[in-house]
Amino acid sequence: MSEKELRKKVIELLSKTSFFGGIDREDIDFFIENLVERSYSAGENIFEEGETTEDSYLILEGEVKVIIGGRAVEKFYPGMFFGIIAQVGIPRHLATAIADTDIVLAVIPKVTFSLLEKQKPELYGKIILKMWKDTSNC
Repeated sequence: MSEKELRKKVIELLSKTSFFGGIDREDIDFFIENLVERSYSAGENIFEEGETTEDSYLILEGEVKVIIGGRAVEKFYPGMFFGIIAQVGIPRHLATAIADTDIVLAVIPKVTFSLLEKQKPELYGKIILKMWKDTSNC
């Protein structure tokens, strides 16, 4: 997907959720300009329980299965965030995330949040609170 298509897809998905409610378009653009697309095939691990956290993810296409202690506990669908504990200081993943179908993710690198925290602290706070409230954390 081109950078323009990625941006369009992310904005389309976010407009269907409460995630960016109350955040203006300029700030949304600031947030998404550093997203990176990554694809996984069905059955591939995105991350393992206990691994060091780095990135957060927004599902653009497909489904992700979440496993804790060997048991499937939840599924994530397009428009949902997961892996956000990296952004709030928890050093290791609390679950394993596996592509349940072929998937396309928008990856939110940890460094993006560090820059956001320094350059736009009010936006950073809004996003972290909304991510924490609106998503499951693995």
